[in-house]
Amino acid sequence: MKAWKAFEATAAALFHGRRFWANSGERTDFAGRIGKHLVRGQCKLAKTLSLEGLTKLAEEPGVDVVCVKVRRGRGKESPTLVVFTAENYTRLHGVQDEQVAA
Repeated sequence: MKAWKAFEATAAALFHGRRFWANSGERTDFAGRIGKHLVRGQCKLAKTLSLEGLTKLAEEPGVDVVCVKVRRGRGKESPTLVVFTAENYTRLHGVQDEQVAA
């Protein structure tokens, strides 16, 4: 399996979901759940990704979460980063305004 496919499958598993196949017509790479909420995510396995690029991915319509991993080369592991906008995090995790202010 190609590295990017394996990464998408791993990201989907984090959210107890499934990866969409490449030509499915979906704008997102996977769908899963956080509690009762459906989550759709984008995955990027890249050598470089600017903060602006990451922000644009997180702001795309229909994207709840972005999973990112640095591609360092064969045998050189890197951690998976899970990125939410504050708005999506609050919506999906049920954080109340009073909790945020504290």
